[in-house]
This record gives sequence, structure tokens and C-alpha cells, in this order.
Amino acid sequence: MGNHNSKEHIFLYKFLYTVCTLLVYMLGRHIPLYGIDLSAYRDVELNAQTIFLQSLSGDFNNYSIFILGMWPYMLASMLMLVYMAIKQADKTSQVSPKKVTKLMLMTALIIGAVQAYERLSAYEYRVEGDQLLFTKGIVFLEMIVGMLIVIRLCNQNQKYGLGGRMVIILVNIMDALFAMFSQHTPKEMIIPAVLGFFDIAIMLILETTEKRIAVQRVSIHNIYAEKNYIAYKLNPAGIMPVMFASAAFMLPQVVFSLIAQFNPDNMMLNQISENMVLTKPLGIIVYLSTIWVLSIVFAIIMIDPKKMSEGLLKAGDSILDVYAGKQTSRYLIGNVIRFSIYSSLILSICLGLPLVLQLYGYMDTTLAMLPSSIMMSTGIWIAFYRESKVYLNLDRYKPIV
Repeated sequence: MGNHNSKEHIFLYKFLYTVCTLLVYMLGRHIPLYGIDLSAYRDVELNAQTIFLQSLSGDFNNYSIFILGMWPYMLASMLMLVYMAIKQADKTSQVSPKKVTKLMLMTALIIGAVQAYERLSAYEYRVEGDQLLFTKGIVFLEMIVGMLIVIRLCNQNQKYGLGGRMVIILVNIMDALFAMFSQHTPKEMIIPAVLGFFDIAIMLILETTEKRIAVQRVSIHNIYAEKNYIAYKLNPAGIMPVMFASAAFMLPQVVFSLIAQFNPDNMMLNQISENMVLTKPLGIIVYLSTIWVLSIVFAIIMIDPKKMSEGLLKAGDSILDVYAGKQTSRYLIGNVIRFSIYSSLILSICLGLPLVLQLYGYMDTTLAMLPSSIMMSTGIWIAFYRESKVYLNLDRYKPIV
């Protein structure tokens, strides 16, 4: 009876923990960096690029201690996923979870340090001369510490709250949506809203529809034999490629911007740096290409068709009309890649159309990210709902004895 009482409020405890996490995060977003001239950032122009960056940093003005936001951690997570997939392919090489966590943190620190250094020269400060170097050192440390606090909040919410790191991204996206809604009239919102509702429908279809592959189980010979199958979503990797594409897309931006700082006379580098944004054709092409690549890579890593094929072979089961072993592995990999290409094409159209419309003046640049923000938030809400439902069902469970 005691165990039952301790479990019946799991959802409430996790929900309250997440609320407290978000309160700390939102407070940190309003603490300015030391020595920054805040008057220079009062009237920041909103466009597709600034709203895009805000989804990761949560700071339109770009001067809070949490300015690095989720980007270094998400990029480090993505690199670790690829690293682990390569290591798992080599069965003789094993990496402990503890070592992976350390590598991820070290990678995030390196990425964060590079981005913090790149940002130092872009800020306007209240001091000059000898005090400027000291102020820049403090600002650099504040950005690194702020990033570590955000990582800690994400990890703790992953353990004790709901939504993991996605809930922080969701807050940033909701802020961006409110900012976009508040600056435009209903008439200006018609086209973006229509595209946004269309994106919601597309995301619901991709997230709730699944591909079923019939499987012959050697241990089942009754009426349930026909109901055995392997299932995966039409969008195998879910919303992950879109979220991680945001982090991956910022990498060339930071790299080219940093190189351009050391080579100010190189016109080509400066031109690439200026055009690697979502308000320019080059940036749009790179962003959509990143979504394509990540959709395929994450689908293969998450579903792991090779491991699935080995599991079927060891159990003596097989896919109907497909030979066990390598042919099954090729069949599953082909299915995953094919559906990843389909879903990435759909995502690219949904996310790319508003960005193209803004280039030709058919849509305000401030609203170009509205459909993609709606799509990302829909995917996160679906994942949040599914997780919450699990804990609510657990709370309702009543033992027989």
C-alpha cells in the first residue's frame, strides 16, 4: 500500500519539477552579461535569422548569460550519436556511458568556447581601453558558465521532469511565436497561418502513421500469427532532424564568421559569412540540405536495421518473402532510407516554402519562421503528450493485492 501511495503522484512531481526548471531558465535569460551596452540592443530587428537563433538561445537581444543556450550541447549530442553508431558497428570496440557523457561535455565546452570567443568581438561594451580586455574575459566566463547551467537544467529535467531538453526548446519557440503574432496584423498572418496549420496536419500524419512489415514468428502458429510485424513511423527520426539541423546549421555560421575575423580582407570569406543566414539563398540551401542528411542518418542510428536483422536471425524469425541474414538487413536499410527520404522531402518543402516566399517578398521576413516554429512545437507537444500519458497511466494503476 505504501508503494502505491508513493507512485500515484509521479506525473505531478515531474510536472512541478519541470515548471521549476523553466522558471530558473527564464530568469537566467533576463540576466545581462557584464559590461554590455544594453542601449545598443533595445531595438533589435526581427527576421527569420534572429527568430531561428532565438529557438536555441531563447534571447532575442543576444546579451543574456544564457546566450549560448542549447546549441553547443545539441551539437555535441549529435556528434556523440554518430560517434556511438560508428563504435557500435565495430563490435570489438566498446565505450562506457560514463565516458560518452564526459566526451559530450568536453565537446560542448570546446564548441561553446569557440562560439563565445566569436561573439566577444560582436558586442558593444560600456568600457574602453585597459578595462575592455578584463570585461571581455568576464563576459567569456559568464557565457561558458551560463551554458553549463543550461546543460545542467536539461540533464536534471531529463531525470526528474517531463520533456527532457525539448521542453526548453519549446519555451523558446513559444516566445518566438508570441513575438511574431504581436508584431503583425491578422491580414499579414493569413498566409503564414495557413501554412502553419498545413504543417500541423503533416506533422500529425508523419508522427501517428506507421509502416508495418509482416514477420513470421517460428513460435507462433495460431490466429495471432498474421498480427506479427515490425513497425516504424513514416517519419522514422521524428522531429529530431529539424531540431538538430538548427544546431548543425549554426556550425558553418560560427566557423566562417570566426575565420572572417582573422582574415578581414578576404572578400570571399566575408561574403560566405554574410550569406550563411536564412534570409539568403545560400543559407536556405545549406539548412534544407542539413535536414535531408540528418533525417537519413538519425533514422538509421535510431532504428538500427542491422541490429534488428541480427535479432530476427537469432530468434529464428524472418520477414515474409525475404531471406534471413544479409538480404533482410538490406531490405530493412532500404525501407528506412526510402521513408527517411520521403519524410525529409516533405519536411524540406514545409520548412523551405516560407523561406523562399520571403526571398521574393511574398511573406514578411519576420513571419518566415512561423510555419517551421509551429511544426517543431507540434512535434515536441506530441512527444510531451506521449510521455505525460505514460506517467498518468502509471498514477492510475491500482494493484490487485
